[in-house]
Amino acid sequence: MSANYSLLCYTREATGREEANNEDIAYSMHLALRSHITGQWEPLNENYGIFFAAGMPVSCATAKSRRACSAASNFGVDLFDESCSASDAVAHGAVMPGLDITLKSLRNPFLFRLKDGSFAIAATRIARGGGPDGSERSAFLLAVSRDLTSFIQLGLVTLHTRKGVNRPSVTFDAVTARYVISFTGDDGRSYSAVTEDIIAAVRSGEPLDIMEDVQVTESRSPYDCGIPNAVPGNVISITETEAKRLIARFGRVYNVAATVAPQKINARTRGEDARSAVMALTRTRAELAYSDGSTATRVVDWNQEQFESIAEEASKGRLHAGESRTVEGRIRQAVYPVPFAVERADPSIFAWNFNGRPMFMFIATDDTDGNCIDPNNGATHMPLRVADSIEELSDAEGGRDREIDLLKCGDLNSEGREMTGCFWAPELHVIGGRLSILFMPCFDGEATNLDGAPNNRADKPDMWTGSCHIMQLRQHSDGTDFDPREPENWTIPQPILNSDGGMLNPIQRISLDMTVVVDSGRWYYAWQQVGSIWIASFDPANPARLTSTPAQIIVPEFAWDNMIAEGPNAFIRDGKIYLIYSGSLVGIDYTTGLVTAPAGQGVDLTDPANWTKLDYPLQKSGLYNGQWQLGTGHGMWSHDEDGNLIYVFHSAEYENGRYGGRDAQVRRVHWSVEGMPILDMQTAEELNPDYACITMQINVSNAD
Repeated sequence: MSANYSLLCYTREATGREEANNEDIAYSMHLALRSHITGQWEPLNENYGIFFAAGMPVSCATAKSRRACSAASNFGVDLFDESCSASDAVAHGAVMPGLDITLKSLRNPFLFRLKDGSFAIAATRIARGGGPDGSERSAFLLAVSRDLTSFIQLGLVTLHTRKGVNRPSVTFDAVTARYVISFTGDDGRSYSAVTEDIIAAVRSGEPLDIMEDVQVTESRSPYDCGIPNAVPGNVISITETEAKRLIARFGRVYNVAATVAPQKINARTRGEDARSAVMALTRTRAELAYSDGSTATRVVDWNQEQFESIAEEASKGRLHAGESRTVEGRIRQAVYPVPFAVERADPSIFAWNFNGRPMFMFIATDDTDGNCIDPNNGATHMPLRVADSIEELSDAEGGRDREIDLLKCGDLNSEGREMTGCFWAPELHVIGGRLSILFMPCFDGEATNLDGAPNNRADKPDMWTGSCHIMQLRQHSDGTDFDPREPENWTIPQPILNSDGGMLNPIQRISLDMTVVVDSGRWYYAWQQVGSIWIASFDPANPARLTSTPAQIIVPEFAWDNMIAEGPNAFIRDGKIYLIYSGSLVGIDYTTGLVTAPAGQGVDLTDPANWTKLDYPLQKSGLYNGQWQLGTGHGMWSHDEDGNLIYVFHSAEYENGRYGGRDAQVRRVHWSVEGMPILDMQTAEELNPDYACITMQINVSNAD
C-alpha cells in the first residue's frame, strides 16, 4: 500500500433539500480520497460538507453576548458588515439567531500546508445562499486544522485591493520561508501577495500589498472528478496515517468479525454447583470487531438444549480435564420497526424500575399532520406508552393503541392556568429520587403580542406562551412509587422558574426542550430559548427553581444548523459529556449537532468556554438501510434490554413533496475507535449477517 494518498477538496452545486444538498450544505468544503484500487475519487462523510464558514456576530454584539459564538471566537469586527442593530438578547448577555449572527457560506476552498506541516484552508467567503457578502472584493477566509476533523476559524486575510479576490490559493515557499498568495481579480488578471506569517496577517488585520503576477501556477483541479455536482478545489498529498484518521471519522464503519472467548469449567465440581457454573456461561457475550479498530459486545441467544446437556454432564461428574464442549448461538440484534411511532416527535424512551419491576416508557410530542400546537382538532394530549420491552412500545406491536393520556387540553397547571396546547418534548428523568417529566405546555394567546401587534393565536393555543414545566410521580410513605400509568398519580405541572422566581426567558417568554445534566455532584437543566441552548444549575430537592443565572452555551453558527439550536440531551462516557442538540428549523433539513465538555472534573458547565462544538452535524439526512430518512434530530440517549446504548429521535414524514409531521425512530449507538458516537450505523454494518451465528468452546480443566 502506498504511503501517500491524494485528497481532494470541493464544493457542490446545490441539487435540493430532498438529497441533503441545498445551498446550506453544497456551499461548504467537502473532502474525497482517491482510491488506490480503482483510482476513483471516493467522497467522505457521504458527500456531505465537512468545513462550514462560521457566521459573524453583528458589530454591536458585546463581548459578553457573543461568548457562546465559539466558531467565531477569533473574529474581530467584520469590516464588511454594515449593520449595527442588535436584538434585546444582547442586553441579556446573549445573541439571537437570525438577528445578531449573519450566517455565511463559502466557495473555492483551497487546502494547503502551513510551515509546521498542519493543514490550512483558504476560501472565498460568501453570504448564506450563495450570493456575495462584500468580503470577496478584498479578502478571503482562513482556517487551520491539525487533522481536518476539527477546525479553528481565524477570520479574513485582507489585501490592498477593492477589485476582487477570486479563487484564492496559498503555498508555503520553503526557499524564501514565505507564504505566496495567488488570486484572480475581477479584471481576470492574476495577482499575488507574500507574507512570512499568514496567521499573523489575519490577526493584525493589516492589508497585504499585492503585485500583478503573470507567473501564477494554477494549482486547482481543472478536471471532472467524477463526483456528481462537484466543483473541484485542489488536490494535496497526505500520509497514510492522515488518511486513516479521515476514514475513521468520515468513512463508513462496519462489522468485520465476531468472536467469543473460550470459557472453562472445573471438572472437580459436582451437583448443583457444577450445573450453576455451566449455566452461568449463558451470559457470555460475543465481541464484535469493526473496520476502524473499534469493538462492541452483544448478548448471544445460546442453544439452551446444548447447555442443559453440558450442565447435566457436569453435575454427574462426566466431564474430564482436557475435554471440551461446543455450544452454538446467534448474536442478538433487535431491528426496530421503521418508523417506530408515526407522528410522534421529540421522542423519549426511558428504562425504569417500577418497585422492582423493569419497564420501558415511551413519551413524545403528538405531531399529527405536522400540527404540534393543537393537533387532532384541538384535542392536545401527552401520550405515554408503557411496556416490558422496547419493541412492544412501537406502533407495529400495538404501542399506539395502548397509549395513556397523562395530560389533556384544558388541564390546569400549578398556577391555575389552562394548558390548551403543545405538550412539547416531554422527557422522563429521575430527579431527587422521583420519576419526573419535563415538558412545555402552551396556553391560549392574548389579544396582542408582546410588541403590541394583533395576535393571530388569540384565544387559541399559542406556542409563544409556552414555558418549561415539571411534573413528578407521587410516592407512598414507604418510598415506593405510585403507578405511572395513572394520570392522577402525577403532581400538578409546575413552571420552572429562575432563582428569583421570574420566568426563564425574559426576552421572548417561550422556553422548551428541557433536559437534565448531572456532573461532579451538580445538577443542571439545559433547554432551548432564544433559538439557542441555555443551561443553569438546580437543586433536585426543589426542581422547579433554578439556583444559578441561565447562560447561553450553544448558538447556531453554521449554515447547517442555521436558525435554531434545540433539543439538548446528554450522555457521559469515558470522562466526557456528549451533549447532542438539533439544528436548522423543524422539517426535512433538521440535523443533529454535538458539543462536549469534561466530565467528573468539576468544570463549570455554565461557562461556554468549557464546551467544544463539532463543526459539522453528527447526524444528518441520508440513506438508512437503503431508504432516505430526512430531517433527523431531537434525539435522546437511552438503553435497551441488554444494556446497549440506543438513540431515539425523529425524522420527517415526507413523500412526494408533502411534509406530514415527524415520526419516531430507534437505533443502537456505536462508539468509534476514536470515541465518537455513530448514530447512523446500518443493520448490516452493526452485525454482518455472515457472523451472526457463532460458537463458544468450553474447556474442562482441574483448575478454578
